[in-house]
Amino acid sequence: MIKPRHKIKFILPPKGSLHPNGPSDPLSYYYRPIVGHLYKKRIQKGLNLLNLSYDSILEFGYGSGILLPTLASISNNLFALDTDSDADYVKKEITKLNIKAELNQTDITQIRYPDNFFDLIVSFSVFEHIKNSDCVLKEMFRILKPGGELLVGMPRVDRLMEKLFTLIGFNKINEHHVTDYRAFLNCGKKYFKMIKYAKFPAFLPTYFCLYHNILFIKELKTHDK
Repeated sequence: MIKPRHKIKFILPPKGSLHPNGPSDPLSYYYRPIVGHLYKKRIQKGLNLLNLSYDSILEFGYGSGILLPTLASISNNLFALDTDSDADYVKKEITKLNIKAELNQTDITQIRYPDNFFDLIVSFSVFEHIKNSDCVLKEMFRILKPGGELLVGMPRVDRLMEKLFTLIGFNKINEHHVTDYRAFLNCGKKYFKMIKYAKFPAFLPTYFCLYHNILFIKELKTHDK
């Protein structure tokens, strides 16, 4: 049994051990001197909200697989899905890192995991790409155990962020980012209770921060959604 810990450390895979799953994959940014620190820090801020180990974890949107080593270190059973990333290819790469996970390239509303199956669902930088997240959140509610947690990280979405992404070489980010934090949060609260929140950078007011991390819980006693 994995022992609980107070802080989960983001494990960055060795450079070159993973490969981008497409032209918009941010994998290379994690290894840059200054930008890399920001990318890693925003993930660490989210992980800091988790203070327990978990039996079964699902990563929603595994991309290149960069978070899988970290999630494998705190779980007994790791699952991950992504609509775009090649599951067989990523699995070969993480196997070389001695990471075991069940990967699927599919939509979460189609795979049909069992009811009340996962202790934790993790999703970094995915929901800003989803125009209407209601059906996804409803499915997450179904497959999470009562008392299970949902950790979501998402960037600020506006013209300022578009300019900042342009500075690091990512043009037209607003063609990919279609949902902002407030819209997602309003939808998320229909299904879950928000229990923790961490912004990045921490010293900025919420309105001006660059990244939001939200921890939800599926309450033990809830009515059907």
